[in-house]
Amino acid sequence: MSRLQTQAVETMVGENGLKMTPQRRIIVEYLQSAVNHPTADEVFNAVNEKFPMTSRATVYNTLNWLKGNGLVCEVFEGGVVRYDPNTSNHHHFVCRKCGKVEDVGAELVGAFQLEQAVSLLGSQKVENFEITIRGLCAACHVIDS
Repeated sequence: MSRLQTQAVETMVGENGLKMTPQRRIIVEYLQSAVNHPTADEVFNAVNEKFPMTSRATVYNTLNWLKGNGLVCEVFEGGVVRYDPNTSNHHHFVCRKCGKVEDVGAELVGAFQLEQAVSLLGSQKVENFEITIRGLCAACHVIDS
């Protein structure tokens, strides 16, 4: 699994003539520990608990910069953009009750390959794909039982 690494961010920040500010560092640290695929607002709220002077613009700009440099991925779910620090090839499970988004390893869905996606679509240039599995997460399944 390829997850967001502070060293990679520091290197890329330096290469782009930027500085690793305390705000950028705490955003990266939050994303590294996140398993919930947070929204920008969730990142903003969590970061502001520890670093109250972080602006919404700083959070959005940092998330966009991280995405643009391939250090995080965007997951679109339920009309909301979520940020995923796991940039390896993987899929997602979405709970229909609580909305939780969980990673699903590509090997668990391995029967469907990129070549099959290309042959299904024809002339489009497929570069990547994601499968979303929907159902009830473990916690919601227990409550529904």
